[in-house]
Amino acid sequence: MLIINDTHIGVQRTGGTTPASAITLKNRLRQRLADLLDTCNGHAVCNGDLFDKFEVETSEVIATYELFSAWLNAGLARKLTLVMGNHDASAKGNKVSSFHLLCHFLATRFPDRFRCIDHNDGFCQVEGEVYAISHQMNQDLFALEIEKACATKHEGEYLLLHCNVKNTFAEHSDTSLNLTDELLGKLMIAGWILVVGHEHQGYTLRGGRVVVVGNQWPTSVADCIGEKSKNALVITETSCFTVPTWQAEGNYAEVNWRDIAEHAGDEKFIRVTGDATSAESADVIAVISRFRQKSQALVVSNSVKIDGMAALEEMNSDAVGEIRAFDVLGAIYEHLDEREVETVKGLLE
Repeated sequence: MLIINDTHIGVQRTGGTTPASAITLKNRLRQRLADLLDTCNGHAVCNGDLFDKFEVETSEVIATYELFSAWLNAGLARKLTLVMGNHDASAKGNKVSSFHLLCHFLATRFPDRFRCIDHNDGFCQVEGEVYAISHQMNQDLFALEIEKACATKHEGEYLLLHCNVKNTFAEHSDTSLNLTDELLGKLMIAGWILVVGHEHQGYTLRGGRVVVVGNQWPTSVADCIGEKSKNALVITETSCFTVPTWQAEGNYAEVNWRDIAEHAGDEKFIRVTGDATSAESADVIAVISRFRQKSQALVVSNSVKIDGMAALEEMNSDAVGEIRAFDVLGAIYEHLDEREVETVKGLLE
């Protein structure tokens, strides 16, 4: 079973791109997905955030449908499961996401070899010893599904999740769920091996029993920082292992802004660094802009520190979304008793 996640098909990057490079990036992500799928002749699972947004361009839905259809038609042993991620869900529930639209068409054409797992399924079996909990509409519902997964022993079995791991900042955001230390401990006691999507940098915890896969290809410079490689995960009857999908060497570079005009590398993701004075800030912008126009890079981000202040351009959309969705009042209320909460609410009203 091939496990991928956070492919963000249909991504529309504006920071660090030109109109041409933004289109190239979008097409490149889809081609990378097609190439990786061609290496799998069994069951492929996308563990959340197939698309970049709740609604992507219709052309992206059509192209992705054709991609999956071609792959499924190439072998009768091939099966596809798409798990809903936070980008695929809306608490309002009055619109159909691009994810669910795609799933409808795939289920109609491949009823025996395609499956969509969303919040309505809760804790469920994918196949064999592999189970999943998709993104849920809030943290409480997510915790309830975790409790179901812990109700019986699952020694050595795999549980797919789409969430942050021990990220206290995300605890107050329903758009990005958090696997708390308490929930993680319960899952460990139940015997699970966790395979986690949502976070774009890969790592492991608990002696390898928690595998945060990370995304398979960068969609921004922020995805590259600190990463030597990116991988997909393969689960077999006896083990699991990673397969490389992207290498930082030759694809990512950090270059001082004073040297960027002469940079001759062909990396696709470039982070422009260095320090500058306030008087040089216009020069920084001009130099980077000229380089973007002539470069074949997909994304060229500006992280130059102007008089010691770091640029925020390289922050990815998930990080920005979590900041915007952070419930400040909710965090405050947790530290107050009932009477104090009512007093604060009265003052606000």
